Amino acid sequence: MLAQSSIAPTADVALDVLLDDETYVVHASARLAADQRLVWSTLTDYERLREFVPGVTRARVLERRGERLTIEQIGVFTVWFVDLPVKLRLLVEHTPYTTIVAKLAADAAARDESTLRRFTGAYRLTPIRLPQGAGVRLDYDASFALERPLPPLIDRLFGVAAVRRTMREQFDAMLREIARRQAALAAAEPAG
Repeated sequence: MLAQSSIAPTADVALDVLLDDETYVVHASARLAADQRLVWSTLTDYERLREFVPGVTRARVLERRGERLTIEQIGVFTVWFVDLPVKLRLLVEHTPYTTIVAKLAADAAARDESTLRRFTGAYRLTPIRLPQGAGVRLDYDASFALERPLPPLIDRLFGVAAVRRTMREQFDAMLREIARRQAALAAAEPAG
């Protein structure tokens, strides 16, 4: 659990990573003193992810059909001292203000474009009551397998720790951006 002051205004931040055979399973959760629509708009600000999420060097929407998108994301994933390039093409489905579900595009894996063999991920936003008022519980669940798995000994010793560190950095960065946007929104609202 992170200290409250490190990512204001959050509480109860949790993150867990497990390795099941060659599949990493991730669960992250946070309770945010933030507007649900603001949390949603931050999570879906794909074109600007590189500005606030470490490891993402480019993200762009390739196609949009209503609430179904195809997104390309490029970046790096660090395992110990080695930077592995990441290139993903994701199919994303939005249920506005509540759910974002992403999976690896089948055609991307077939053309050997992806650095992942499998990926599914979902954000869920649930309205909650906090002592300071309305808030949001943000849950993130993902499972993925690398296209070229790490050697088993390295994977067991360093893989889970590296994935945990990277996911923690990225989740914390997303929470900081949400907090920054929430503070800017609060500052812009007239007093009264």
